[in-house]
Amino acid sequence: MVKISLIGAGSVVWSMMVIRDLSLTKALAGAKVTLMDIDEKRLNMSYDLALRYIKEVKADLKIEKTVDRKKALDGSDFVINAVKVDGYRFMEDERQIGESHGYYRGVDDRVSDYYGGFAGYRQLNFFLDLAKDMSKICPNAWYLQVANPVFEGTTIVHRYGGVKAVGICDGSLAYKKILNVLKIDEKDVEVQVGGFNHCVWLTKFLYKGKDAYPLIDKWIAEDSENYWRSDEYFAQPWNDQMSRAAVEMYRLYGTFPLGDTTRSVSPWWFHTDLKTKEKWFASGGPDSEVGWTMYLYHLKERADELKKVYENSEFKITDAFPPEKSQEALIPFIESIVSKKASRLILNVPNKGSIEGLPDDVMVEIPVKVDGKGISNEKIGKLPSKVMIHIMMPRWQRMEWILQAFKDGDKQSLILGLMEDHRTETYEQAKALVDDLLSREWNSELKKHYS
Repeated sequence: MVKISLIGAGSVVWSMMVIRDLSLTKALAGAKVTLMDIDEKRLNMSYDLALRYIKEVKADLKIEKTVDRKKALDGSDFVINAVKVDGYRFMEDERQIGESHGYYRGVDDRVSDYYGGFAGYRQLNFFLDLAKDMSKICPNAWYLQVANPVFEGTTIVHRYGGVKAVGICDGSLAYKKILNVLKIDEKDVEVQVGGFNHCVWLTKFLYKGKDAYPLIDKWIAEDSENYWRSDEYFAQPWNDQMSRAAVEMYRLYGTFPLGDTTRSVSPWWFHTDLKTKEKWFASGGPDSEVGWTMYLYHLKERADELKKVYENSEFKITDAFPPEKSQEALIPFIESIVSKKASRLILNVPNKGSIEGLPDDVMVEIPVKVDGKGISNEKIGKLPSKVMIHIMMPRWQRMEWILQAFKDGDKQSLILGLMEDHRTETYEQAKALVDDLLSREWNSELKKHYS
């Protein structure tokens, strides 16, 4: 029997995505799923909905719940980490503190990627603790990272956690949005991607065996302006794959960015104020005052909807979660390892020479072959020089200073990291912000760590 443990199962949407995809995967019939969370109320909700779902779809899964992490790990073959420590509790406060020191949108702007010493400490500390528990309790299990920051998180776990670590994110699948805009069929397309999580590039794009980049160029020249004026574009701030920002990054660096790349490593001059953000991104983009407010609103709206489903035992769960597989690589990865049936997936894995110019122990997001033997990386080779020099190398170095500051408990490195921020005018400004953030009650553990 395959045992899959979901740590952070109080995230109902994630839990139900896992349960739904598992329920629809025949090769994993009979699997045991352990839902674990320290929030017992949210855990009970996920557990109840999961039981109702597998009953409705007549799936062969065994579900259990626990608040004990070590119990969840015992006997596990796959451990999914979906934990966001403290959720978004302190994010707005820390954003306002950052703005009071002259940092528009705070130091965690482009939040899903820029986990410096603050939100980053809580996440990285948990990731390592979980991995070290796994190395003792279930040393042969796969550690599957879905919680952000995937780049820093999987790299530190790979280096120091003592387990087999894989990072999973669907951002690279944003190439499908390009296909939709270009109105071409996916079955006629061959795609290769390469980079870091949230810093991924369309390294190969063929349509019917021929270079498809000219189709993008044609769309930019003839159709992009009409698209950027359309209701379809403005309706969703997260609709950034074919934004002005993405096209400008293509013009600047020579390769098309995918998914969250347009927000997490786009040039700083795209983000100086709301008016500028609105120029480059639909409605200012996901990290603007407008976009982030909409995101939090939709999170609450979805949570309220699921609560109503939970409280009404007669409501069909399949109406809220239709029995259709997601595009996430999570369950397909487990299926390929267990069934030994090979598949090509996009995962975050140790580089091992796949992208030239990067160390072997840095985690890269690339296509891989997965089967019963494990993972075989697809060779990417050299990335275009401007992408490598202006984007990849600075992003790699930023990851390294974040990990160095965390591993060494080095407050000075937090300040030096901020000195690289274009908004920093003086050393005193950066130091004052770090001191202010570390002085807050909710950061007392961080203050002790970065002593």
